[in-house]
Amino acid sequence: MINDTTPWYKQFWPWFILSPLLIVICAGFWMLYMAITTNDGVIVDNFYKDGLGIEVRTEQDMVARNLGLNANLKWTGRTLSVELKGLTTGYPDQLSLLIVFPTKSSRDIQVLLNHQGAGVYKGALTEEVTGTRQLQLEPVSGSVKNSWRLHAKAQLPPLSSYVALTPKAQ
Repeated sequence: MINDTTPWYKQFWPWFILSPLLIVICAGFWMLYMAITTNDGVIVDNFYKDGLGIEVRTEQDMVARNLGLNANLKWTGRTLSVELKGLTTGYPDQLSLLIVFPTKSSRDIQVLLNHQGAGVYKGALTEEVTGTRQLQLEPVSGSVKNSWRLHAKAQLPPLSSYVALTPKAQ
């Protein structure tokens, strides 16, 4: 019989058996910390709460469909140019292009586009944008009743120089 007098914590086998348990406990506390301190992603759309249900507002998309609106976004470096088609009169002075990050609203970017005449709007990005993003184009001013909105999902910067924005399908 071997008489080993070293303490248990200096032995190999207790640490070999306990190490997976210790790793799982540490990982669990790390995940709990991340769940508490980080925010879930925000869905950017036109929602409102009605009782216990959540309803989607589609009025802006219907107005855009009824007017036959669509737009082409030309992307050149950090310069953006939008050609709005479908309006015959009453072009808004400014359009807002919201570039939505899929999971973090803090990484969304809003670009104001100024009217240059004949339905052409221009603006500039303040920072570099890459990856797949949702795009929403809508007028900055005007009544909510006559407001419209166009959408696109695109890889940015686009592989071709144009991105088509259209109303959401019903």
